Amino acid sequence: MSTRENTKKRNKRSIKIDIIFIILSLLASIFLIYELLKLKKIETVLRMIVIAIITLINLIMIINLFKRNRKKKRIKKGIKRFFLLILIIIYIVLGANIHYVISKIDNMNKKTVTLTTSLVTLSTNKVGNVNDIYKSKIGIGSDKTDTEAYVLPMEIVNKYNLDKNNELVPYDDYLTMINDLYNNKVDYVFLPSGYVTMYNSIEEFEDIEDDTKVIISSLKEEKKDDELRASSADVSKPFTILLMGVDSSSDGIKNANSFNGDSIMMITFNPTTLNVTMLSIPRDTYVPVTCMNNVDNKITHAASHGASCVISTVEKFTGIKIDYYAKINFKGLVDLVDALGGVEVDVPYSFCEQDSKRKWGKSTIYVKKGKQTLNGEQALALSRNRKNNAKKCGEEYSQGTRNDFIRGQNQQLVIQGIINKAKKINSIGEVYDILDSIFNNLDTNMSRDTILSFYNVAKDIMTTKKDKDGDIVSIQKLYLAGANQIIFDERSSLELYNYIPNQSSKKAIIDAMKINLGLMKETTQTSFSYKLGENYETNVIGKNPTTSTTLYTLVPDFTTYTKASAESWANQNGFTIIWNEVQVSNKSSDGKITKQSYHRKKRVDLCNPKTITLTINVYKSTEPAETTDDSTDDNTDNTP
Repeated sequence: MSTRENTKKRNKRSIKIDIIFIILSLLASIFLIYELLKLKKIETVLRMIVIAIITLINLIMIINLFKRNRKKKRIKKGIKRFFLLILIIIYIVLGANIHYVISKIDNMNKKTVTLTTSLVTLSTNKVGNVNDIYKSKIGIGSDKTDTEAYVLPMEIVNKYNLDKNNELVPYDDYLTMINDLYNNKVDYVFLPSGYVTMYNSIEEFEDIEDDTKVIISSLKEEKKDDELRASSADVSKPFTILLMGVDSSSDGIKNANSFNGDSIMMITFNPTTLNVTMLSIPRDTYVPVTCMNNVDNKITHAASHGASCVISTVEKFTGIKIDYYAKINFKGLVDLVDALGGVEVDVPYSFCEQDSKRKWGKSTIYVKKGKQTLNGEQALALSRNRKNNAKKCGEEYSQGTRNDFIRGQNQQLVIQGIINKAKKINSIGEVYDILDSIFNNLDTNMSRDTILSFYNVAKDIMTTKKDKDGDIVSIQKLYLAGANQIIFDERSSLELYNYIPNQSSKKAIIDAMKINLGLMKETTQTSFSYKLGENYETNVIGKNPTTSTTLYTLVPDFTTYTKASAESWANQNGFTIIWNEVQVSNKSSDGKITKQSYHRKKRVDLCNPKTITLTINVYKSTEPAETTDDSTDDNTDNTP
């Protein structure tokens, strides 16, 4: 083979290699440009400049690669190919990193939700197989459009022919179902698979995990409701976020369509003033629940019907539109805080709590009072704690007030600590750790573009306050004052503890939120009192209402009333009493009221008609009555 032919072959091989490099370079640069274009609203001018530079570099490298240069041609081509290879690697690495971040962000807005159902019975029921269920009553949801309450259960019913030899009993809500199961009115009930954490906070069902067992479960994945998929709100203007905590012992959020609703927090944010209002809504707050035909009930019960019910209920309660929601599994809080390297919190009291897996004993979390850096488990324990666990941990860890309000305030402390720690993020590795910790445990209606648009807000915050101590945003804590009242719940037939909101407190916090959203003008406070030497405390809006809380008038327990006092109550409240007298032989029970047609603690305003039947004992002696014989003896001589 001649030298010329060898040269031609080498040139052809060189051209092929050059073409491969060009194709790889173009593909890598297109990949990077495509990923850069996804970063909408983030440094738009800078991104366009970078894209232009990438395009220019590609043209220069391509031209130079084919440029003829006889002197040291091979060496120069090798150097050019080397630099082009480095450029290809850079394009791929940068594009891959952007793609990774984007994919994590996209996953925060779950496109689907996993719906679940379980056929549940009492632990004392010896039946352990669905095929053995026979001549039983089975509770099932009445709404045929509800996947969890009816559609999924009916799939199990049809698959195992449970409707052939059993009676299906329709119910409007799960709580009534569970109560009837406990009272043996039904033998089995269909409940969401997370029913234990949803209802074990109710006193009557606090041992529901031990009291019940699951016969069979099923799940189904479907698209989220339209109103939960995406929001068109603009984060450059004031907006609202509703945070809903899912208190689960396992990772993940997709299987938590129905949840316990113990932690509901409404936040307003003004990006211009960097002011935040934060309201923790107590789980027992007594409000009209929209998906329960606006019947007044605990707000936590709205969560058993899903996020959309909680959102609409809060909107109705406050009169303020919810722009965004974020449903967060508390279990993910552990990973998030650890990814941040811990958060600094001034712990208000020493306490102990279960770990993230709901375990005591060696797993018990102990945290002492004072300012300190909490790890993930400690931060979760503080966010969960609402009970005095003296029997578990002793008096040292049982000081201080514990309730739902304090828990809400503790959660605000943890959130504030997370926000403050965010300003110290300075590496892509930390960003990755944070994304990994939250993407599986968070579901939101924020689109990718919306989440990315927070970059500009964060940039403003970091630019102005990164090197400053203290909070990076101004947080105004709100407090919903109210009073406790036990009210008879019509659906479950239980007397449940409720928290009745104070109307002046409610107005104050709603006004504060509207002011922060720019929906109301702020009334300027011209003066305030302060004594030298005393610690100044920021006013908590809503905590000191101007009027007392108005409680509901309830039907009393008439078995403790006399007939006269019952008549007096009826007259005062516009009731008519129908007396049902029952004769008794025991004189000591005479006049005792034994039954009433309206259940005690029922709201008077819900009694219709205002007529109540009371059963009262009337004494009747069982001894024969004495008689007087006035008859005249026929043999008596009446002649004078």
